[in-house]
Amino acid sequence: MTMRMRFCWPLVVTTIAVAMSPTAAAQNLTLDEVLQRAQRYVAQWVPQLANIVAVEEYEQRMTLPARPLRTLKLKSDILLVRYPGAEVDWMFFRDVTESDGRAQSSGQDRLLFLFQNQTAGTADRASRISNEAVRYSLPGATFAATNPLLTVALMQTYYQTRFRFTLGDIDRSVGPTARVIRFEEIEEIREKANGEGTRRETLPVLLGAAGRVRGSTWVEQETGRILKTEARIGDLAQRSTTTTTFGQDERLGVLVPKEMRTTWRNENTPVNGTAKYSNYRRFQVSAETPLLQLPQ
Repeated sequence: MTMRMRFCWPLVVTTIAVAMSPTAAAQNLTLDEVLQRAQRYVAQWVPQLANIVAVEEYEQRMTLPARPLRTLKLKSDILLVRYPGAEVDWMFFRDVTESDGRAQSSGQDRLLFLFQNQTAGTADRASRISNEAVRYSLPGATFAATNPLLTVALMQTYYQTRFRFTLGDIDRSVGPTARVIRFEEIEEIREKANGEGTRRETLPVLLGAAGRVRGSTWVEQETGRILKTEARIGDLAQRSTTTTTFGQDERLGVLVPKEMRTTWRNENTPVNGTAKYSNYRRFQVSAETPLLQLPQ
């Protein structure tokens, strides 16, 4: 399943002024204040991530009873791209180029095709290419479980009504004012009372067959920057967990995924993975042609 990132372009970039020391101010913020800062930051941050391509090196390990450890090493091009034919939707895009050292596709050609054909008719192909990457993973993987930006997408204002949020403590292991926001997908809502009493309505699952999601986001309170995310998808028996840490790319001047750790189960067999991200660079647009090109 492709998780689309939706937001409205901010018309004005708002600077958050903090009069007291960052730590003191952080301790006094309410849940709504932290959440609003995070959502405002995401709305400004996602367009900065768009059209930045990176290399993902993803090692997965499956522990089999009484058998040698099974490992898989994938190398992919990843980027966040505007959803073809849409104005405010984005999708995480992965194209596997190597599997255990064996070439799989011409990633640059496929990425260029996606950018050359920014029409609604290309959306299905773009989704197929991105979801196709899951088949290279070890058994039990889902697109949601292997998406480093999943929780960032869920933190957008668009999805706010689908979650119950709670404010946690400051986690100084992540940052001096990194406040934890916990979230849980709402399963049902109460409808207004009628002549037969109050009725409950079960809500559709946001991630479809992958299951309902809950997790945590570590937010730098004075700026709203998201420093770390964790999503737990599905029930206890088949739960997957995706944890992403972000760091500043000095050359591009933006926070980017640095590492993703994943866990899931294939039936009763655990699968663990670690993805590292490097070589961030922007697609460049030629002034003479709409073709976007990778820098040399």
